[in-house]
Amino acid sequence: MKVTLSPKAREYVRREAKYLKSGSPRAAQQFADDIKRLRQGLSRFPEMGKFNDEIPVPGVLRFVMGPYLLDYEILDDEISIFAIRHGRERPPRVEIDDDFDLEQPSTDPRFK
Repeated sequence: MKVTLSPKAREYVRREAKYLKSGSPRAAQQFADDIKRLRQGLSRFPEMGKFNDEIPVPGVLRFVMGPYLLDYEILDDEISIFAIRHGRERPPRVEIDDDFDLEQPSTDPRFK
């Protein structure tokens, strides 16, 4: 299965790699290698993340990669990594539509 990064996630990877490279080129390369391995792993095992209570949206999974938290969802024909952050960073705000029912059970069989 194809694994994609949203524009926001792609920009985070660029910024973080640049930041790491300024202090340690080796750390930057390790970060890039870790992202590559994660994408390969997700393509083979899409459900290797855990349900994320921080983002109350059915189908959103989180994978912890060292100090980084990666949020993703499994779509019909791809896996979309839509948020990446360091664990020390503030969690992203999730905009939820007013008509979104958090109490309605998920229709996704993985979360029953």
